Amino acid sequence: MHANMSIRRVFVPAAIMAIAALSALPASLVADTPATTQWVVTSAKASGGGNDYVTSLRIVNPNATAAPVDMYFLPASGLDGSNSALGDNSGAAKVSVTVPANQTLALDDVLAAKFAATGAGGIRIEAPGTDAGGRPLAVWVLSQTLVVNAKNQAGTAGTNGFAIPSQNQDQLVAVGETAYVPYISGSPTSASGYRTNLFLLSANGTGNTTVDVTLRKSDGTSAGTKTLTLGKFSQTQINGIANFFGFTPSASETNLTALVKVTSGGPVATGASVIDNAIGSISYSPPVKIPVANNGAYGLILSDGYGFSGRAEIFAGSFDYLSAGIVLPSCAGSATLFFLQGIGTPGADQNATFTKNADGSTSFTGTMKDSSNATAATFSGTILTKYDGTIYGTLTYTRGAAPAGNPCPAVTVTYPFSGSKGASL
Repeated sequence: MHANMSIRRVFVPAAIMAIAALSALPASLVADTPATTQWVVTSAKASGGGNDYVTSLRIVNPNATAAPVDMYFLPASGLDGSNSALGDNSGAAKVSVTVPANQTLALDDVLAAKFAATGAGGIRIEAPGTDAGGRPLAVWVLSQTLVVNAKNQAGTAGTNGFAIPSQNQDQLVAVGETAYVPYISGSPTSASGYRTNLFLLSANGTGNTTVDVTLRKSDGTSAGTKTLTLGKFSQTQINGIANFFGFTPSASETNLTALVKVTSGGPVATGASVIDNAIGSISYSPPVKIPVANNGAYGLILSDGYGFSGRAEIFAGSFDYLSAGIVLPSCAGSATLFFLQGIGTPGADQNATFTKNADGSTSFTGTMKDSSNATAATFSGTILTKYDGTIYGTLTYTRGAAPAGNPCPAVTVTYPFSGSKGASL
């Protein structure tokens, strides 16, 4: 499959070495796919401004087996004077439904019908089932929030509103990531133009989450940044975001952008509703984001000409593990394969240091010891994240001095690598 060669395999003890092969997943998805955990950023059974708002769900089961689905309503919390919404929804009650095989389940007026609730808030959806082969019974979820007492100019009853796609775990805004919510609109008057409400839903049920929200004007300048704190599974919304930042445009602005950056905790779902001040019609603005590598095990492809690979792990924004198979092309007359394993977690097995740099990259250094605790090899390199959430970098491997570095003492090699997430952590 590659150039013909003879490889002498030199193995280190199994107690300190574990190589896992990962199937690299696509870096990005061209369309929404079924998921086992999803979040609806807002829902309502409420009245305001003469409008009655009602949310319904459609849950699509693409599987040939009936799928159990658990739902949790996460009531909204208002922002206090310190811009905190510290409602604790970690103990939210579960409501379970079953979606028949290859069918779509309609849940109209879901807050009243399933949760006996009024008000507003997010919804967490879990699909915990598996089929006979142990494969997850993932589903799609689409919500729709309508003004159910709308009328046209002739007084004929009807509805208006918007659909909100659910957000899966990979679509949420994680620590270090920034989401962009376009089409934010503001008006100098409440009788014409548009106003915009920004939704925030914490997907963190174990602690608080800190979010920086910036309002960017159409000319690219900032109208300000404010720091918000969300409680466990807390949901809130910024009503009239232009007013929230004290920004009153001289004329209607329809090209503002909200930037949502998670600085601690997280992840967070976000999105916005844009409301026509004159007639009350509403539309939904979904977020887009610049992803960073996080909370996963990444399969690495080494550009070594031999086809060997490795693994890197990152959790809560920090890399802490690296392993790879390294070929030295010329080692005592033949190509030779060595294994390396770098453990950054503090403890008896730690043999590597991972350092996060100001530019977002991570530098690493490590040492492999032999049974006598002499240096068999050292390794170092840099890991960077691409715009699509994949990673890349370089890895340098150097054999130690003889005799611990035998065979090939002091021989060194550097390989570029690239990788994508193979498993979530």
